[in-house]
Amino acid sequence: MNYRHRLFARLKCSDHTRNTARANLRAAKDGNGEQYLVLIAHYVDLSQTFLRCSFTEPAETRTARMIQLFKGLWQNLGYAERLSDFEFMLAQALIESSSKQNPAAPQEALSTKLCNLSPQTRFAVLAHYCGNWPLRWVALAMRIKAPALHRLLSETRCELCDINWESLNGEEQTCLEAISAALDQSPNIHTNQTLSKSTQAYPRVLKIKAQWLELRSELVELRLSHTADQASYQQLLTQILTTTTDNCMQRPPVVDRMLNSLHFSRHERIQVS
Repeated sequence: MNYRHRLFARLKCSDHTRNTARANLRAAKDGNGEQYLVLIAHYVDLSQTFLRCSFTEPAETRTARMIQLFKGLWQNLGYAERLSDFEFMLAQALIESSSKQNPAAPQEALSTKLCNLSPQTRFAVLAHYCGNWPLRWVALAMRIKAPALHRLLSETRCELCDINWESLNGEEQTCLEAISAALDQSPNIHTNQTLSKSTQAYPRVLKIKAQWLELRSELVELRLSHTADQASYQQLLTQILTTTTDNCMQRPPVVDRMLNSLHFSRHERIQVS
């Protein structure tokens, strides 16, 4: 029964939006710049939020970073055999852009906390909460296993709520990891009932869970505050389209494409300075 439930949940991730994005990727790889714009429209807000939570900089500088990012992704698009490969390149470019510099913390309290996270952790949190990526997509893009991702998000949720993860005993940590997994999946009555019974023995866990639920709403507000207005959004896409038109997509050797179909590793580094 558990296997069938996991299989059904996995199949649900391949929804209409995901399938459409795959079709956009295939069309864009044929050199269609407009289809590339349709593809990246799903990732622009996430990328802007990540950069705004990583650097305090003028809007013009952030726009230049965005154009450079999606120019690099366009040039390397031929290497992507799957949609998760494209998302992997996006994640790596954003993570490396803030890893090699000393970011200046934003002024907002939650943004400052996110800035203090490691770039990998920051991307996982923002992709899941601000990009609305299911955990399976986040795990694929970051090339980590689901249990490790659950542990990472559990620790990060506590950190964002000013709770020291190490101060929790083993039973409390295990319980919080189970709650974290349940919060990020489709509602399951049996699982929720079991968790409700197990948490009764841990009053502190119940308090932390309440703080986690408040954090979710704060992250939604953060995403909305960092979303560009329609005019700026359209202007950015126009600039990206112009850049893609002026730059050729690289055509990877056959051997690279064959290796990438098995394990995605052959692509150029995308520089975002």
